[in-house]
Amino acid sequence: MKSSFTLLLLSFFALFTQAQTPNGTIRGTILTTDEQPATAVNVVVKGTNLGTRADESGQFTIKNVPVGAQVLVVSMVGHRPEEKTIDVQAGDNVIGNIVLAETSEQLQEVVVIGEAVNKFAQKETDYVSRMPLKNLENPQVYTVVDKDLMKEQIVLERTDIYLNVPGAVPNFLAGGSQGMSLRGFATTVGMRNGMVTSAIVPLNPIILERLEVVKGPAGTLFGGNRSATFGGIYNYITKKPYDHFGGEVSYTTGSFDLSRITADVNTPLNKDKTALLRLNTGWQSEGSFQDQGYSKNYTFAPSFSYQVNPRLKFIVDADLTRSTFTISTFSIASMQRVSARSFKDLPLDYKHSYINNSLDITNGINNVQARIEYKISDQWTSQTNYLYSEGFYKNFLWTTLNMLTDSTMSRTVRNQKPETFGNIQFQQNFIGDFFIGSFRNRMLIGLDYNNNYNKLNRVTLTYDTVNLNQPVKVMSADKVDDLSYQRGFTASTTKTESYGLYASDVFNVTRKLLVMLSLRMDRFTTDGSYTVATGLYTGGYSQTSWSPKLGFVYQPVEGKVTVFGNYTNGFINLAPVLQPDNTLLKLKPQYGNQWETGVKLDILKNRLNATVSYYDITVTNSTRTELVEGKTFMFQDGSQKSKGAEVELITSPVTGLNIVAGYAYNENEYSKASPALEGKSLAASPKQVANIWASYRITQGQVKGLGFGVGGNYVSDSWFEATNTFAIPSYTLINATIFYSQPRYTFALKGNNLLNEKYWNSNGTLQKPINLIANVTFRF
Repeated sequence: MKSSFTLLLLSFFALFTQAQTPNGTIRGTILTTDEQPATAVNVVVKGTNLGTRADESGQFTIKNVPVGAQVLVVSMVGHRPEEKTIDVQAGDNVIGNIVLAETSEQLQEVVVIGEAVNKFAQKETDYVSRMPLKNLENPQVYTVVDKDLMKEQIVLERTDIYLNVPGAVPNFLAGGSQGMSLRGFATTVGMRNGMVTSAIVPLNPIILERLEVVKGPAGTLFGGNRSATFGGIYNYITKKPYDHFGGEVSYTTGSFDLSRITADVNTPLNKDKTALLRLNTGWQSEGSFQDQGYSKNYTFAPSFSYQVNPRLKFIVDADLTRSTFTISTFSIASMQRVSARSFKDLPLDYKHSYINNSLDITNGINNVQARIEYKISDQWTSQTNYLYSEGFYKNFLWTTLNMLTDSTMSRTVRNQKPETFGNIQFQQNFIGDFFIGSFRNRMLIGLDYNNNYNKLNRVTLTYDTVNLNQPVKVMSADKVDDLSYQRGFTASTTKTESYGLYASDVFNVTRKLLVMLSLRMDRFTTDGSYTVATGLYTGGYSQTSWSPKLGFVYQPVEGKVTVFGNYTNGFINLAPVLQPDNTLLKLKPQYGNQWETGVKLDILKNRLNATVSYYDITVTNSTRTELVEGKTFMFQDGSQKSKGAEVELITSPVTGLNIVAGYAYNENEYSKASPALEGKSLAASPKQVANIWASYRITQGQVKGLGFGVGGNYVSDSWFEATNTFAIPSYTLINATIFYSQPRYTFALKGNNLLNEKYWNSNGTLQKPINLIANVTFRF
């Protein structure tokens, strides 16, 4: 494998130095007649498949345009196409401004009223593959949920966003991180602009431009351990500045004393508009449908960009978020003593909280991220990324309601305070887009360094045991503290480091056939956990992992239909284990290997975007336990299988109507494991998940701007615990909204869980019943 990686790198560097066929890059800006940037405008080179979409500043860039006379076509639905002929030279071609016939007010009305075709199907991104690949050119499946869909659905929490991802099931860690299960594997650690954040991730969606979810193992580009899950990874893309003054303020209120105010303000800082600043901020407070419980959070997120010259650009952004909330989770002590086989069978009063507001959690996160983009040449770009991410608990009182029998329950509390978690990441990428003869190459060569650390101070104790048939005493945070200090806190620190070197090349064998070849080498080291009381480190080790990725794309109808296949790999480093006979079992990395094939469509002039795929994921080097002469030994020959199919459909069959839908079927089982688990399904991995959101906006007449939306989510039942005895019931959610949107303002009303479904998450926490939300937004 090492020799293969060396040959791969030598091939890449050989390609880097090859003579390249001259091509040009076209750069320009689309303006309205009142000299305002025109957004959501398509720009294509006539007679080719080269094109792009103008960004929020109206700017566009089209690379690898053949030299000679070319015609640019500027178009969008509701606007007459305009053409501009240019003489393309090798290198940069800055053509200046293209002025549309409309004013900014007229163009904004086109955008706001929703005449853009299939507005939720904007999948183009540089983060998923870290190189300029269109969705139809990418052999991996991914989903993008952008801010337009979030706004239309009045998204308040990240879990609301996940409902639009085919196959995703939202989950929630007691510590405050929200995440999802993908293809039967759970994760609560997202990425921020392609980099790994702290383990503690409170986040307000007000800072998000979009969410990107990459399906399947993604270790080749994104590494292992905290960022690894074999079902996929998700990446939060934050809002960036644009080159004119603008913004919006919004207020939301609703059921359970909901109150939320947000602001998004953008402004240039100099006359040349090379220095730009954007600020997003928000505050939110909400009660509970139970007799106790609350949540509060606020966030402050500035973003600054500076275009030093046409080749060099700096971007620095940050978000500081603080939250306070209450949470309790469930567990089953012994299925032999509890006759209930589902949450619906538990004898609990679901409007009553078995904790109170004094047992809360206060946490926060500080993220600072920087990027330096430098255009080395017309074919190569350098991208340097840095992230400092630190999360903390000021206090943490997490209660687990542990069912002992059908009528008794122990209340166990984990007390953590103070604690700090952090991740520092440095990443350097070289991104190429060039031709060798008539063959196009898109290439990535990169390295990254991660320093992850935590400082823990915690104790877990049984607060009391209660009889559910009798009055339950109110819990006290003061009593928890007294019991905690009597037992004593355990303090420890851990630091890990990893170094990754990766390379990827997408090669056009023909215009219609593309092949991807990628490989990563990852070195992980840790001294283990340092226990303050003993002054000793335990569990130190080092490991090297290799992660390949292969893929192909064939377009029988170029730019419209893609047949694809991929092999992707992910890995998780595992620490050595001390066996009962005092021998040390040195573990290898655990690997997830996926084979996938499918079809992607972008047809009917972008009115229909669809992906259909089938995948098979095999997890190897899993650990399992076995009794040997009365002692429990660990072995590393376990395995697991996850297979299934997914469908995503994004369509606009008629003007004003937009539909997003998905369906996923998954089977995730232990194929070789401990006797109690072998053949069992993973906990919280439902076999069927479906989602749909349909909205219609009136685009003409006196009531243009009036719109309606309705959506549904179905999650089949799954197992709450590993022995597959106690179930999480299936559920169906119906949500609907009505809104009236004009260029300067929007009024909206939304109903969630309109069937008043009673349902639980993977922690056994009951979710919100029927509730209403009202929102007003003013733009300037």
